[in-house]
Amino acid sequence: MFRVEETGLTEGFFAGRDRTRVSLLHFADDTIFFSKASLEHLQNLKIILLVFGQVSGLKINLEKSTILGINTGQELLSCLASVFYCRVSKWPLFYLGLPLGGNSKTIGFWDPVVERISRRLDGWKKTFLSLGGRITLIQSSLTHIPSYFLSLFKVPASIASKIDKLQRDSLWSGAGEGKKDHLIKWDVVSRPKELGGLGFGKTSLRNIALLGKWLWRFLRERSGLWHKVITSIYRTHPNGWDADIVVRWSHRCPWKAIAQVFRDFSPFVHLMVGNGEGIRFWEDHWWGNQTMCSHFAGLYRVISVKNLTVSNVIGNSFPLSWNLNFRHNLTNSKIDLLQSLMSSLSSVFFSPSLEDSRGWSLSSSGLFSLKSFFLVLSKVSNPILFLPAKFLWSSKAPSKVWLVAHGKVNTNDKLQLRRPYKSLCPQWCILCKGNGESIDHIFLHCPVTIGLWHKLFNLARLAWVSPKNIEDMLVVVFKGLGNSLRGKTLWQIACLTLLWMVWQERNNRIFEDKERTEEMLWDLILFYSSLYASCTTGFRGIPLSVLQLNWTAVCTSKV
Repeated sequence: MFRVEETGLTEGFFAGRDRTRVSLLHFADDTIFFSKASLEHLQNLKIILLVFGQVSGLKINLEKSTILGINTGQELLSCLASVFYCRVSKWPLFYLGLPLGGNSKTIGFWDPVVERISRRLDGWKKTFLSLGGRITLIQSSLTHIPSYFLSLFKVPASIASKIDKLQRDSLWSGAGEGKKDHLIKWDVVSRPKELGGLGFGKTSLRNIALLGKWLWRFLRERSGLWHKVITSIYRTHPNGWDADIVVRWSHRCPWKAIAQVFRDFSPFVHLMVGNGEGIRFWEDHWWGNQTMCSHFAGLYRVISVKNLTVSNVIGNSFPLSWNLNFRHNLTNSKIDLLQSLMSSLSSVFFSPSLEDSRGWSLSSSGLFSLKSFFLVLSKVSNPILFLPAKFLWSSKAPSKVWLVAHGKVNTNDKLQLRRPYKSLCPQWCILCKGNGESIDHIFLHCPVTIGLWHKLFNLARLAWVSPKNIEDMLVVVFKGLGNSLRGKTLWQIACLTLLWMVWQERNNRIFEDKERTEEMLWDLILFYSSLYASCTTGFRGIPLSVLQLNWTAVCTSKV
């Protein structure tokens, strides 16, 4: 196409002050051609496509094509469409699943995303999935459906809240009609798992992380057409690495939203000195915990030329040259600052044969990671670690035990506060038919549950005293089945399975009027613990029947 344009047969458009030429966008079999609204140019383009089809053996289906105009009259568009035997379309145009020419600040722009999420939640999926199934559905589908849009456009706050609400309602929904209890605040649910959440994250933060990916790619894809167009239109940042963050253009421009992420993105980018020719000595963050102009502000104020590179100031080899060029003689206090500066750079390392580069401080590889950026954005102020997190999520036990760790299971004492008309006997435990039902009682102090805990600890040949609350039980590390990977894994699974079976037995007695003996419950705990453990890598190749018969032997075996 470039050769054709040079002959004047067709002409695309030129973007920005550098007049970057854009003739077409092509991905697989989807192509957009840009041309002047000229009958002659369109006829030439049609001939080129037909010749290309004959040479390549591919069929060019003009009837499936559409033509759109920018500041072009409808009459002229219709005339041009007749040349191509194609339809006239209107903006926005959907290309590769994304709308071109739409206004991402409007609610209607995001309707396709909201509708797709709503459709995914309709029917049996919303009604009959267990809590674990709903968690998996949200993690695998609902958080990824909007990601394509979120990776390019800034989501309005109202749409982000709506998507979060759809996910929130999906998590707490279940069989039956009516209002469902949201047992844990969404702010907690959306946190990372180590802080007590499920790791969903908020849509607005996911949006920022996805947009930040373009800031990282901007530096590394200098030869790409998109990089050239952005640079031509918006220019570069004074640091010479990034695009200019000041964007005074139409609200329809996606890059304006991307540039606004720079403030969140830049603290986690560090510069790595090579030959020192591309890094500003004073303004860039390349050494220590902050920029030189911030750390040595007194010296920076008396420097005559500030916008100098590292190689300009200190060279790129030892001994350092120290070309600072002060405007006047230094006072004693500034001499002390200068000595501190020279001392701090005594261990700087140069690679004169390499160019300067950038790294991502949140990953060991130094490469940008969407997950790491998203997690750091999701961190809350003054975070408190959720101590049972590792115990809960490193096993294959049912996800509902997460509610037990938070103390948010609908026991009678909770129901009495939340919905008094549903808790008919708040001071009565269905298992022991004695004390009032609370989360600590039913999972720790109830005689039925204590009997099961004693069986588990006796199997591991450990003495046990019931802790005060369930959180302590999930935090204390018992090496009941040894210190091996198998022993730790099976012990965690057995503890969580015991909690799950106690809750199931409680519900069976209340809602189905069925009761199982302690021995029957213990057999079920042995079976399901063995079943869950057999799904882990540590027990790969061990038959379920062998594992179920002798836990201790399997966990201590080196085979």
